[in-house]
Amino acid sequence: MKYPALVLVLLMLSGTYGCATMSVTTDYDQDTDFTQYKTFDWIKQKSKVPPRRAFDATLFDKRLRGAVEAELAVKGYERVTAGKPDLLVAYHIGSKNKVDVTTHGYRYGPRGRWVGRHVDVHRYKEGTLLLDLVDADVKQLIWRGTAVGAVYNPRDMEARILEAVTELFEEFPPE
Repeated sequence: MKYPALVLVLLMLSGTYGCATMSVTTDYDQDTDFTQYKTFDWIKQKSKVPPRRAFDATLFDKRLRGAVEAELAVKGYERVTAGKPDLLVAYHIGSKNKVDVTTHGYRYGPRGRWVGRHVDVHRYKEGTLLLDLVDADVKQLIWRGTAVGAVYNPRDMEARILEAVTELFEEFPPE
């Protein structure tokens, strides 16, 4: 992933354009008994963010981790930093350029002359957040949540992160 795109991804959940909404999906291993898990910790991951963008990444990372930890605590999971947790948590981010084209049919000029269709074209970044839960004993993915949304306003980043994480964990643990 290119570094400039990564910075935009860090703002992925920061806002929407027009009617654009966040799409959230989850998937899990149906053979897994989720009642056996009580504790979690984060997988140690190396940052792929260049030093000049580290501040943006730090804010995003702090907000995302805080939202995930709070949501898992509400679900009855405890974070352990010493010892061996039952679950390991990791996240991955990405982005791509998108184009939204809207046609408004035919339009007429001031004297009733047909002047063609009215077309609006909007270019934007679409960011994706993958949130993984891994069984710490067997090191296998047991649950994945995906949130996809437009990358826009950094002022709304915290609210959008909370919204995404809440929606991702809405039906967690699976029954």
